[in-house]
Amino acid sequence: MGSGKGIGVAGSSRGTGGAPPPALPEGVADQGFLARLSYELIGELIQSAHAVSYPAGSIIETPARAGLALIVSGALRYYLSAADGRQLTVGYLGPGKVVGTFQKQSTSMIRLQVIAPTIMWHLHAERVQPLIQRRPDLTQAFLDEATVALRHSFRVLAASAFMTVRARLARDIIERASLSGPLRAGVHLTVTHQALADATGSVREVVARTLRKLSREGVITTGGGGLTVLDPDALTRLAGYVT
Repeated sequence: MGSGKGIGVAGSSRGTGGAPPPALPEGVADQGFLARLSYELIGELIQSAHAVSYPAGSIIETPARAGLALIVSGALRYYLSAADGRQLTVGYLGPGKVVGTFQKQSTSMIRLQVIAPTIMWHLHAERVQPLIQRRPDLTQAFLDEATVALRHSFRVLAASAFMTVRARLARDIIERASLSGPLRAGVHLTVTHQALADATGSVREVVARTLRKLSREGVITTGGGGLTVLDPDALTRLAGYVT
């Protein structure tokens, strides 16, 4: 974990043609949860936030009274873990997303794995709570984000229960690829067979066999420490998404 520092910002509303807070990396204010907020409100929200760096491979649990943190760069995987070590990936989070909880007790079932070097800005509770009370647009943004996340969780659980490993694997590849932009041919993912098995609730041998079949079909190719998407339309159909 790297050393932290305070963030000082200034910004104005995108609704009046303003600019995003200059402290944020370019484009972050227009991604994820932050895209729901005005630039002026983003500036208030991140005022005096504390930046912390997390190396790839770190496991982050949501401790009690942890508050909220904004992902500024990098990527996280959030997942459920069973007592026997099996895992089920719920989704992936990139820049502009907010993680954490308002609850006073730990959300121990959900864990976060850092899958790329990540910087998060931890938000001060003494600023967030008054903003929520004063700004109904912030409250609405949190509710909208929570609704989207809940619907996504239901889809993931349904896929785990009713879809084949082949389809779950296709969905996981698409979600990982979406962290860097729209799905397209040539996107390369640096990921191991074991990581894909953990993400899809399968085992490494089954995932390896499935990847070989997808490679023979021309959907992907493996190598270079991961896989490369060759046919995004076919991958989308395999995942059960409408093309």
